[in-house]
Amino acid sequence: MVNTSKRDHSIRRHEPQESLQINKVDPSALTKLFDEWMHGDEAEQRQTFEALRRALDEDRPAGYKLFS
Repeated sequence: MVNTSKRDHSIRRHEPQESLQINKVDPSALTKLFDEWMHGDEAEQRQTFEALRRALDEDRPAGYKLFS
């Protein structure tokens, strides 16, 4: 029978790293980014939506499509 009283000490718990801490973000930078997203290229947004719509519905049965 295998002795289970010995533990493998090679397995270590990883402590959170300091580099994973959340840094404060400049609100004006977020506002600028959001404005860029909202006023982006409309044609590109339509193409992206159409590709996403097709991808979401392609494997669904006829009665379970998300978009008609």
